[in-house]
Amino acid sequence: MKLSLFDRLTQQRQGKIYIFPTKAGWGFMLLLFLLLILSINFENNLAFALTFLLAGVLVVAILHTYSNLLGVTIERASAQPCFVGEQAGFTLMISAAKQREHQQIQVGWVERFGMSAIDQTMAIDLIETTQTTVELSLPTRRRGWCIPAKVKLQTVFPLGLFRSWSYHAISAKALVYPSPVSSQSLPATSGAGGQGGLTEQVGSDDFSELKRFQAGMSPQHIAWKVYARGQGLHAKRFASRQDLDIWLDYDAWPEADQELRLSRICYWVLKLHREDRCYGVRLPNKEWPPSRGDHHRQQVLQALALFGLGDSQ
Repeated sequence: MKLSLFDRLTQQRQGKIYIFPTKAGWGFMLLLFLLLILSINFENNLAFALTFLLAGVLVVAILHTYSNLLGVTIERASAQPCFVGEQAGFTLMISAAKQREHQQIQVGWVERFGMSAIDQTMAIDLIETTQTTVELSLPTRRRGWCIPAKVKLQTVFPLGLFRSWSYHAISAKALVYPSPVSSQSLPATSGAGGQGGLTEQVGSDDFSELKRFQAGMSPQHIAWKVYARGQGLHAKRFASRQDLDIWLDYDAWPEADQELRLSRICYWVLKLHREDRCYGVRLPNKEWPPSRGDHHRQQVLQALALFGLGDSQ
């Protein structure tokens, strides 16, 4: 949203409440001025009474508009991570003084972000409660920390003749991960011996082969159809497949630039996490040994988001 002159002059004064006439307010004051001129010109007592009555309404509107925002603050804020190109979500806890009612409070950002203006405003009422939550979002175009500017609280209640507003800074910042980009195949992986691949262990998952039946084998695994064909007594052998350690290496795509490499690693981290497979990640400045789980995934994604930017971006 485009900042007005008064917004630009006062946006750094956090928590201070400002009030100024709206377009309707300026028109109302012009009407009062014309009524006053007519009352003086014609010396009409009824016109004087109407002018002073409307002037009293104007003063009451100032007091009510100001008090409608007085005591409304942002108690806390939190942010949700996202991927580049998505909307970074922010949850704001709006609180107000007890035993007071606040209506039509508008909550939104105060300035532009990137190339397009953010014109996102939410209206709330604090009538039967002293706290409520508001969800705001920001578009993201690059990885790293998404740090919003101040939040603007404003109201024109009750008559729309005056606009009262205040600015509040929030400490929440959203972490923006690289956008996942698929690659045709999993990059070269390595286990403890430097060889990648799969190993087989005796289990009951998938059929592996037929072996000549020997004493001690389970009768349940006898291949009766094979025996019926006169090919002898055989037993079915089952095996489960176990991955060796998978490494996602930054240097596995020498033809790609930095952002594409990070995006491909991000894609495989998400895919392997969904499959509950063990994986490790190597970046030029650090590596994470093979592991699995939400904590491991979160550590790797945060490192990808902040790679080359510094933790204090």
